[in-house]
Amino acid sequence: MESYLYFTRTLSRLAALAAALALGACVSHKSADISLAPVPYAMRVPKEIAPKLSTGPIEAPFRREVETAGARAAATVFFNPKDQNLPRSIFLTAYFFPASKFDAAQNPNEPPRFGIEVIRAGGMVLSIAGPHDTIYDPATPSGRDVMQLNKEIYKPQTYHRLP
Repeated sequence: MESYLYFTRTLSRLAALAAALALGACVSHKSADISLAPVPYAMRVPKEIAPKLSTGPIEAPFRREVETAGARAAATVFFNPKDQNLPRSIFLTAYFFPASKFDAAQNPNEPPRFGIEVIRAGGMVLSIAGPHDTIYDPATPSGRDVMQLNKEIYKPQTYHRLP
């Protein structure tokens, strides 16, 4: 009887594990991670939009301002429209600051210079500076993609820390 109970429990645990793995596989097929390196985070985006995104460093002279403010890292995410004959555009900038430096850079009388705080953990802040609207016609695929991304960029669950 004991071996039957052990077998039944083991079988139900395996079934639960298989169901969890299947659910995880469904989720991972719908999204992709875009590394924000050198910022130690990745951004989860819809899989069909991921090929339209690329990353790169912040360009000078603003890079010097970011470094002077104390950011440990920063990255630019570009949107590359595939349906229009347009050059890539900056979609967002991600910043990684010590919390004290990020707080010191805030001025309540001005818009946030280094984005909006999205995650504060371990004495560090991930902040995002993104668009408020799309520069692409909302009726085009690129416009719809940017509008979809805009809905997610300030949500902490969109990002996960990289090792």
